[in-house]
Amino acid sequence: MAIYLYFILFLEILFSQSSQDIIYIKYFESDFNFKSDLSMLSTNRRGKAHLAVSFNSINQPIKIEHVSSSGVTQKLEMLKYDINGKMVERGEYNQDMQYLHLTVYGEDEEWSKEYRSWRYKANEPLNFSGQQTHFTFYDGVEVKKIVFQTIDGKKYGQIELDYDYLGYLAEERWKDLPSARVIRRFKYKFDIIYHREEPSTVVQIWEFGYDGDLLSSVAVDMAPADQLYLRPPPRSHNTLDEVDIIAKEIKESRILVPHGGFIPKTEWDVLLLVNGEQLFVDYFNVSDNGIQFRMEDEDDLLTLPLHRVRTLTSRMGDVIYPKPIQYKR
Repeated sequence: MAIYLYFILFLEILFSQSSQDIIYIKYFESDFNFKSDLSMLSTNRRGKAHLAVSFNSINQPIKIEHVSSSGVTQKLEMLKYDINGKMVERGEYNQDMQYLHLTVYGEDEEWSKEYRSWRYKANEPLNFSGQQTHFTFYDGVEVKKIVFQTIDGKKYGQIELDYDYLGYLAEERWKDLPSARVIRRFKYKFDIIYHREEPSTVVQIWEFGYDGDLLSSVAVDMAPADQLYLRPPPRSHNTLDEVDIIAKEIKESRILVPHGGFIPKTEWDVLLLVNGEQLFVDYFNVSDNGIQFRMEDEDDLLTLPLHRVRTLTSRMGDVIYPKPIQYKR
């Protein structure tokens, strides 16, 4: 029995290693040809835009390079599998190896689990098996949007994250889809406090519920782990695990409690029309069909054609439309 268990363990280790090792490479003229398994000779790829796809020992693609006609890799996709050969992650990177998009497969993804626990009742007959979580990044580093999608392609939730000019998280909005109604919101404020000549970053967090009512307000030291997460873990009712840090904050009388005007006021995105009219809206999305948004106290999601819009500015002061020219920091 022990020999059998060792053999199974050996196979799992061997499979987990080989599943991410490149065994061979095939070239394809287009994404359509790749999906149809119509490869091209390596000598025919010169001077042509093509895909270079790397496979593992069990013929699974683990790396997809989008190469231009001049031979420059413009986009890179990395695919990750579990020990059973099931794909669990698919990441897209630019030519500087910065994140463009990340998809995590499965209902155990932490952000989606926290969203569902807030949005749906425990006894609701809903199935999220095989669901997908899509992360979109700003400047290849900061997560700016998270979209949750069922296995049949239905998007049921979205989380938007805004940052201040220093790169700190400023606001987090949880939206129900397809209604685009805000069902939960967090406001963040980061302060650097010097205690005994040692700097300490304190984050204040305000949580708002379905109707915009304040649910909680806390201030805690930002633990080192919070500074390292590429995809920061979702908050669960402002409950943090750093008990010793919170205790220290209480002891040093640095816990902040809401009083009157200290609570931040709800802000809106600003939509400026070509006729000079200014609208305060809750922005949702920009597409070729126009700008989607919701008005205050309205349930319906509205769409305004792009030719009628002069500018759209977020509540954080960032220009959303027209898309500004991005410069490297």
